[in-house]
Amino acid sequence: MKEVKASANVMKEKNNYQTAPEFQELENWVANLRVEFAQTGQTIFKSRNEVKIFGKGDRILNVKSFKFPNLVNRFVYVYFRGSKAARSFAYAEKLLKLGVPTPQPVAYAEYIRSGVLKESYYVSLHFKYDFTLREVLNYQISERDRILRQWVAFTFEKLHKNGIFHLDYSPGNTLIRHDGDEYFFSLIDLNRMNFGEIDFEKGLQNFRQLDTDRQTLELLATEYALLNEKDPGLAMKKLLALDQKNKNYRHRKMKWKSAFRKLIRFGRASE
Repeated sequence: MKEVKASANVMKEKNNYQTAPEFQELENWVANLRVEFAQTGQTIFKSRNEVKIFGKGDRILNVKSFKFPNLVNRFVYVYFRGSKAARSFAYAEKLLKLGVPTPQPVAYAEYIRSGVLKESYYVSLHFKYDFTLREVLNYQISERDRILRQWVAFTFEKLHKNGIFHLDYSPGNTLIRHDGDEYFFSLIDLNRMNFGEIDFEKGLQNFRQLDTDRQTLELLATEYALLNEKDPGLAMKKLLALDQKNKNYRHRKMKWKSAFRKLIRFGRASE
């Protein structure tokens, strides 16, 4: 990782960045990534985070700008955990070494001012895909059941057997490319992952964020049970319970956010 310190008039700011060895010709561009992102590139996604694509020679790059972290994480990401961009880069390299497909990591950059994180960016090669798992779950893709069974097998063989637990395994984070008779899966949003032994019950937890119908959950549970040589009936029961628990949590979270917004509005109205 390289570090660039700015002058004192920008409050002791420093720019940490790292470029993968095979992309060293992009190092100067990465070192200036904040300016490049602000002034150039084409936005392809914008919500909490923003993703832009950039053409660099014969390559197309994806650059993800992470949302400005909250007050606690501005400190935590510098001294304890590493920024989301740094973790995305490190985990992508680790997954590829384990044979798990993910867009090739190119670089990351982070900007630290007065000892706390301000901005971070993750760069990867653009991966051309046909659809995500979300479209499959939403019944928008033919061969739906076949794709889902292949995805469960991918999850078991590529992730769980390698001790990889993706903490953000939501439908939009699996990219799918259809090539002839085969479907290829590639994972994104890698900044939250755990590594360690994954047993049958732990593995089932990876399917709880899908927000899909009961019939689909039963298909996934059955397929995962067969791969693990476990009872499909037990797997269905456990996954349905996990799904309901996740829905209850999301409902409570929405209520808390709504109550907090009302409190903020009330406070402003009272000023």
